[in-house]
Amino acid sequence: MAAIKGWKLIRQSTQGVFYFNCNSGQVEYSPRRKYRTEKKNAFDPTILHQRDEYREDSFDLQATLNPDEYYTLMSFITATGSLYLEYTAYNEVKSQFPVTVSQFPKCPDDLHEYPEKVKFSLESRYIGSPGYIDFGIIVIEDEDDTVTSN
Repeated sequence: MAAIKGWKLIRQSTQGVFYFNCNSGQVEYSPRRKYRTEKKNAFDPTILHQRDEYREDSFDLQATLNPDEYYTLMSFITATGSLYLEYTAYNEVKSQFPVTVSQFPKCPDDLHEYPEKVKFSLESRYIGSPGYIDFGIIVIEDEDDTVTSN
């Protein structure tokens, strides 16, 4: 399990692209490889046939947040749209994953007045490599024209 410092949540919806940055936060990344079909060989049960590989990665995020930042985070992850997690790995390569929330952050009692450490979990399912989306590029498609802006 790798621990990475700093993360950014990106939410893409019909209203636009929104960001939640946490430079002091920490990501614990647990990659898992799974298969849609797994069955034993009929003639030799020690041989396992696996087909249709996919990834099911889990991310445990934690950050020290003020009360207003906590409520901003909660409204951010519960809003409509596609959610992405982005972080910079040790080799300075940006990684980005489409995610869903598997465990919401709990609100500690002290968080109503003081900054507190908050933990929550995200899960990503994908086939192959998730790739990288540059949300800074805006593409507007009309009936006749396509306009791209950086």
